[in-house]
Amino acid sequence: MSPRDPFGRQRGGPFRAGDIPWDEARRGIRGVLVGLPIFAVLMAGWTSFYRIEASDEGVVLRFGQEWETVQPGLHVKLPWPIDTVYEVPVQRIQTLEFGFETERAGRVTQYAPKSEEQMEVAEMLTGDLNLGHVEWIVQYRVQDPLDYLFQIGSTEPAGITSLPDGAVANVNPAVPDVISDVSESVMRKLVGDSSIDFVLTIGREQLAEQAQVLIQEELDSFDAGVDVITVKLQTTSPPTEAVQDAFQEVNRARQKKERVVNDALGERNSIIPAARGAKDQAIAEAEGFQNRIILETTGEINAFLAQLTEYEKAPDVTRKRLYLEAMEEVLTRAGDKIIIDDSVRGLVPLLDLNPKNPKNPKTPKTSKTSGFPLNRGGQP
Repeated sequence: MSPRDPFGRQRGGPFRAGDIPWDEARRGIRGVLVGLPIFAVLMAGWTSFYRIEASDEGVVLRFGQEWETVQPGLHVKLPWPIDTVYEVPVQRIQTLEFGFETERAGRVTQYAPKSEEQMEVAEMLTGDLNLGHVEWIVQYRVQDPLDYLFQIGSTEPAGITSLPDGAVANVNPAVPDVISDVSESVMRKLVGDSSIDFVLTIGREQLAEQAQVLIQEELDSFDAGVDVITVKLQTTSPPTEAVQDAFQEVNRARQKKERVVNDALGERNSIIPAARGAKDQAIAEAEGFQNRIILETTGEINAFLAQLTEYEKAPDVTRKRLYLEAMEEVLTRAGDKIIIDDSVRGLVPLLDLNPKNPKNPKTPKTSKTSGFPLNRGGQP
């Protein structure tokens, strides 16, 4: 028997319509007509429900035009391809790395070996014509989902991943490319306007702050729809290992200098207030002593002037009164005393040879005129 083709006719023979198995063809067409509606219903039901993650927002397009923005949760839409949903990560903070690549993050971060492309990004020319190695990160977050999706495009294939429910992930990869280009341009400009010492030591925070402001301004001019959260310089070092040790030594010396200066300023701030307090206290005590001496001297002068006035009025009386007051003050301090006059010829009868009575320490009063001890009646 000669071989036959799929239509049942002999190979190489003439074609005849009766050779076609019409019954099998009709059964196949009937199965296709029945299966297409079932497939369409299943596809419509499958693509009508979608879920937005907690950190995302969904942008629904109907026939390619914006229809609505939905919040996280389970939602219903028209079947694909009528409605298309783009999930935009509005809450997630995304990070771009420049000059290095993190292989695995954790308590001990592991970095991938540096490639030639990463070295080209990190090496920059400074304002004083030195070469520096700068590594940094840019963290950003989507602020406007519509601008993020449609304001910035790419000439390269988008490479998006369509999900089975009609939603689209990894939307608009052109935005990270634009952020990378803008960040690299801004960082090279800032480093090119600075000296190598400034970049390696005290200028890191200032460069990061200026870079964040300039990157945000550039992205806003593009209506990129993103908000730059932070720019952080990870590493600033000389490009070659041969001079890294010298630069690090200089850096450590400058840090030590700043630490010594800060310690000296701290000690100064603790000593000077104490010295000022002691100075103010000494001045206050001196002023108080001055005022006291002035007041005492003024009082003595006034008293002397008053005595002088009285003396001028009655010189003899005033002289005698002053003499008596002076003698009273002197004799009061003298303790036991014997006063004699010119009529006494010997001192022995006047001496009190009896010891004092310890139980009665009072001594008999003496006369200021005769010198004899006085009895209770006041007579010698």
